Amino acid sequence: MARILAIDDESSILESYKIALEDLHDVTMAEDGDAGLKTLDSGLYDLVLLDISMPGRSGLDVLKEIRRQEYDCAVIMVTVHKDVETVVEAIKAGADDYMTKPFKVTDLRHTIELSLKMIDLERKNRSLRASLKATEHRGEIIYASESMALVFESLKKAAPTDSSVLITGESGTGKELAAQFVHEHSRRAEFPLITVNCAAIPETLLESELFGHEKGAFSGATERKTGKFELANRGTIFLDEIGALSLELQSKLLRTLETKVIERVGGNKPIHLDVRWIAATNRDLSRSVENGEFRNDLFFRLNVIAVNLPPLQERREDISLLADHFLQQFAEELKKPALRLSNEVQEVFEVYDWPGNVRELRNLIERHTVLEPGPEVSVESLPDHMLDAYRKEIGVAITDVTKSRYKEAIEEFRRAFIVRAMRIAKGNQIRAASILGLHRNTLSHHLRALKILPEEYGQGDVSK
Repeated sequence: MARILAIDDESSILESYKIALEDLHDVTMAEDGDAGLKTLDSGLYDLVLLDISMPGRSGLDVLKEIRRQEYDCAVIMVTVHKDVETVVEAIKAGADDYMTKPFKVTDLRHTIELSLKMIDLERKNRSLRASLKATEHRGEIIYASESMALVFESLKKAAPTDSSVLITGESGTGKELAAQFVHEHSRRAEFPLITVNCAAIPETLLESELFGHEKGAFSGATERKTGKFELANRGTIFLDEIGALSLELQSKLLRTLETKVIERVGGNKPIHLDVRWIAATNRDLSRSVENGEFRNDLFFRLNVIAVNLPPLQERREDISLLADHFLQQFAEELKKPALRLSNEVQEVFEVYDWPGNVRELRNLIERHTVLEPGPEVSVESLPDHMLDAYRKEIGVAITDVTKSRYKEAIEEFRRAFIVRAMRIAKGNQIRAASILGLHRNTLSHHLRALKILPEEYGQGDVSK
């Protein structure tokens, strides 16, 4: 059922619209151009039936104002006589179609359905263009770990619903990617996903960004601005880093969640919303609630479906998969042959803690794809902080950083690390492989290559 606004100075025509359309659509009526524009300001409409000849503000003037204000609706002009010049002027001004009075109900309905299909197609095209643009900056959900498999199952179950989702996790774990997955697999996928980074927008501007503002609402507000919430109508709003919101804005957001109505800054007209809410934060909101920094009622409104993304150091099985994915992705984007990681680099990657998580790995691969002459990413080209962390982890003080010495140090550490895991697992290769974050076949290869004997890690059947 579409929302239709009929603007006409003849009450009999307005009544005709209501009788002809009320069983199919939600019809609102306005008796002149000024009343029609005020009604458009207070809600979101799909189509306007607009009389050309009205006292005061004419239909053409109203049409021009509708297009100037960028209301997202189709407009059908209605006139008593088929005046070609007037019709041409209306089409040039942005009308989608026109009709002449008197009209048949079947013709009215047919014209409306065609215009509704066109506006729906335009909205889908805008959403598709936005999605394609966003695709340039995002990747896929890549995983092999059990922890991420559980996360992925939660996202798949949440996506078809309209329930609010709260995504938590450290910076760089992929919270925005998870939100995009939920939106793209929801019934709202053909409509916009609007992202707001609450921590990146100054507090003084955030309310205007979210709710929009009216002309003259504050110094510098020279035009009416549509807020992010309105832009997300019928789609999804993603509030990233929601823990950064002030208590005052939290209160206004809670009211919006409860009433599904907003008002622009400086305005007093209610605007009804139909959106799906997804929020994300790298903060512990439970602790923020205890400290009085985050509203308890808002937390429970948002935390209907909770999804926590594990840090990369807790999903080490995914590191090599992600690295290979990014190597291929950036090679395609930069039109270069894909690099490969040397064995030494892979060893460093397995031990490094990745404080910046997947984002750090992605940025590292991008930098090497741009700068490395190829065909391999060598250990000498890794950042100093990464090598220092690795040296500290393996407990080897290296003063001679030549390639041969570094290889020896890596081999020494690899051997000791595997022996320790096999001791903990009491010789069970499956359990040891799980501890190390390796595939069992990879562990077996290391045991043979390093000539590690069962007596080195205690009694146990090496074949298990």
